[in-house]
Amino acid sequence: MKRFITKKLVALGLSASAALSAGYLIVPWEGSVKNKKGEHVAYIDAVGVPTACYGQTGRDLYGKTIRKGMIYSEQECLIMLEKSVKHFESVVDRNVRVPYASPYQKSALISFTYNLGEGNLRSSTLLRQLNAGQHEAACEQLIRWVYAKKKKLKGLVDRRSEEMLWCMGDVPYEVEITFSEITEMVRDLNKEPL
Repeated sequence: MKRFITKKLVALGLSASAALSAGYLIVPWEGSVKNKKGEHVAYIDAVGVPTACYGQTGRDLYGKTIRKGMIYSEQECLIMLEKSVKHFESVVDRNVRVPYASPYQKSALISFTYNLGEGNLRSSTLLRQLNAGQHEAACEQLIRWVYAKKKKLKGLVDRRSEEMLWCMGDVPYEVEITFSEITEMVRDLNKEPL
């Protein structure tokens, strides 16, 4: 499932790092609620925010405010995910002023920012340390972001632990294989026609 979603998002135009972030970090950690027909149903998340698909909040792809009970197809969810992840990749790129230690570090930062927003990234010690070239110290900051409404959530502890490993370049072998495959896909998609 992770590899499938990652490749589908590359085909929709995401970069390799952004697609990895979406397929291996965002989708599994955000999760979704589906009805018996397999359609995504908007729900109220752990902190009381109406949420659709894979963590989509605010407005949907039609500009409508997301409300509990709204229904979306998998394709609609993937389109919203692609647009959101593309936005948060640009947020990360705009704020990080040093080269990434690895494409996996960038993926982790996209996932973090997708979950917490640009304001939290911009005001974070993580970003200050990263822009000072202190990559390891910056990555270690991820595990501090585990509270929602002043309550420590196990899901956030686990998510940040995985993001920290990715940030430090420590990813499962399957991710390395998928990265190699999608890097080739991106190259093929960007080739000029004869």
